[in-house]
Amino acid sequence: MLNKNMLMIGTVLMSVSVMAPAYAGSDSSDTMATDDAVKSDVNELGNEIAAQYEEAKDFTFEQKEDFLAWVDAKSKQLGEQYDEVSAEVKDDSEDAVEEMAEAWDSASDELSDALENAKEASAETWEDVKANTVNALEDAQKAISDTQTAE
Repeated sequence: MLNKNMLMIGTVLMSVSVMAPAYAGSDSSDTMATDDAVKSDVNELGNEIAAQYEEAKDFTFEQKEDFLAWVDAKSKQLGEQYDEVSAEVKDDSEDAVEEMAEAWDSASDELSDALENAKEASAETWEDVKANTVNALEDAQKAISDTQTAE
């Protein structure tokens, strides 16, 4: 199950990196169409990620170590995605960079706390802790995705 999730995550992230250049360099006459296409791609990406998180919710307490490994890998991928997006936003404006950095820092702190709680979870607290961890991952992804759609 973990390998399938990792493959799906990799596929999603690669699709973002492949699709982004397709929207670069458009002229102003088709800006609206391009913006709509970018928003559509981000929405599609969000749906794929939501499906992956739904699968992550199926981890049992007995699969806690697999879940922690999945969260750790996803966190690293989100960090890489943040670095890529922040490099793109850097050219837009200093305010955009600061806004994204604040959102990412907050989401990243929330994710770190959730991961620590997941490591310490007992069988009785597992479902709540797991849900909080998945929500923290979603918030971290949203911090990056919101910046992409705001451009």
